Amino acid sequence: MLGIIFDCDGVLVDSERMSLASWLPVLARHGIPAVIAQIEPFIGKSDRAVLDHFRRLANVPLGDELLEERMAEYFRAARGNLRVFSGVLAVLEQLRAAGVRMAVASSGRPQKIHFNLEQARLTEFFAVVVSSVEVARGKPAPDLFLLAARRLGLAPEQCAVVEDSVFGVQAARSAGMLTFGYTSSYPATVLREAAAHYVFDDYAALLPLLALDPATMAK
Repeated sequence: MLGIIFDCDGVLVDSERMSLASWLPVLARHGIPAVIAQIEPFIGKSDRAVLDHFRRLANVPLGDELLEERMAEYFRAARGNLRVFSGVLAVLEQLRAAGVRMAVASSGRPQKIHFNLEQARLTEFFAVVVSSVEVARGKPAPDLFLLAARRLGLAPEQCAVVEDSVFGVQAARSAGMLTFGYTSSYPATVLREAAAHYVFDDYAALLPLLALDPATMAK
């Protein structure tokens, strides 16, 4: 395996709950009472997909400025509070040492992805960062992962993907990539039903699942 593509929220950083919750005060200010359970089905999809959903439900017009409001809410909640999942740093260091090319491909907007990576001090590991605004179709379409592979200079079959969402797993499978489901957002049974090749709940298990010796990973 020459390249590995990571989602960001719920895969590298434990931000999914804060990300969902940051919608609630924004929607409330615009007269829409909402609960996290209404937003959870959109895990893995773009902010615009969430906004479009509430536009269909609302009796008042909702402009694109809500995307900026929501981003500001997230930044306030997450700044200084983001936690990297246990074991992530060790895995990234081993992959880098082995010469494996790494990318982030996320449904988040570019500002949010870079904020997360900077807050988590992971920016140095990823020369390639791809966001949903750069492709015509978001997850579960394969566009994000295919673009990431092209920017890594690799064919899809040379890449693996680590994802926490059903839509992300489906996108990675559609891209023809080896797919690893991380159980931070959904239980293993759900990720397996979405057709993840492998499922893990602890980063200590990821390299063994890749069935590659870190010293020879790039060969």
